[in-house]
Amino acid sequence: MSAAQPQARRRFPGLDPAVLQHPYDRAALNALQKVPGLDIIVRKFIELFPERVAYIQNVAQTIRVTKTQCPQLHVQLRESCAILGMSEPELYVAQNPLPNAWTSGHVRPYIILTSGLLDLMNEDEIMAVIAHELGHIKSGHVLYRTMALCITLVLTLIGDMTLGIGRLVGRSLEAALLEWYRMSEFTGDRAALLVVQDPQVMLSLMMKFAGGSLFQRNQLDPQEFLKQADLYEAVDASLLDRIYKMLLVMPVTHPLTIVRAREIMNWSESREYKDILDGHYTRTGGGENGKTKTAERNGRGASTPGAKTSTGSSLVKCPHCGREQTNSRFCSLCGGAIL
Repeated sequence: MSAAQPQARRRFPGLDPAVLQHPYDRAALNALQKVPGLDIIVRKFIELFPERVAYIQNVAQTIRVTKTQCPQLHVQLRESCAILGMSEPELYVAQNPLPNAWTSGHVRPYIILTSGLLDLMNEDEIMAVIAHELGHIKSGHVLYRTMALCITLVLTLIGDMTLGIGRLVGRSLEAALLEWYRMSEFTGDRAALLVVQDPQVMLSLMMKFAGGSLFQRNQLDPQEFLKQADLYEAVDASLLDRIYKMLLVMPVTHPLTIVRAREIMNWSESREYKDILDGHYTRTGGGENGKTKTAERNGRGASTPGAKTSTGSSLVKCPHCGREQTNSRFCSLCGGAIL
């Protein structure tokens, strides 16, 4: 199957972020929001790490993508946003030989791609990476993900202020936050597939992240890489569980690449994915156009950041971002104080 051309790609107006949420993401988020002290950490993080400073530093050291600056990337950004039914964030290119991309700015999100990624990936794969980051923005992941990258420093500062007590209490929160960070990657991958609408693009992208190089980027075989995933799954289940649990407690930021490849390939073959392509998905606002509740049929709650939350008397609506969540003092999604 060849990559879908821009004019042939389906679009998903009003796409509810809950449609994208991977079950691993949902479970990890639910566990995270039950950890005591989350609202305190959110407040302290916003206090200690002003977003504006990081934004200015980024503007001073990277190239901003516009209609006239890197126009091809700008077209890919616009097309991806149109498919996912969201507004366009700012996009930047940073000089860095490592293939990578990330999103910063929970109030005003912006995406950064490295020059190493642009050199290694083809056009469709770059679009998938952009869409992956857009998936984090659409799902309201940015605040928690930025916190996860800085959580050790935040807890150290809080520990110094509280004679070490805060650092001790924060260990469970740190573990839960890093666990959710990893699981949120699966949700971003789903957004990427919905944009490129070709699972082979996702497979080749994962393969290049695993071991691609300029020397042999045209000699890689996605099907051989998928066989590696089959071998990985064939490992004795109990042993695999032990290995995976050990890996999860390590301070890694992403799931195993081979696991991501298998997960997105499985989803590409699911009824859920095909329903979305056919236009049967939950829409924000719950209008008549969204009568086919894909998320509800699959037993999904909407506790994902950025999504409309389902019923529950314990939920609090944030007066700043308008989204529902569990903390009654500070919004866990935008960090605003709840009065």
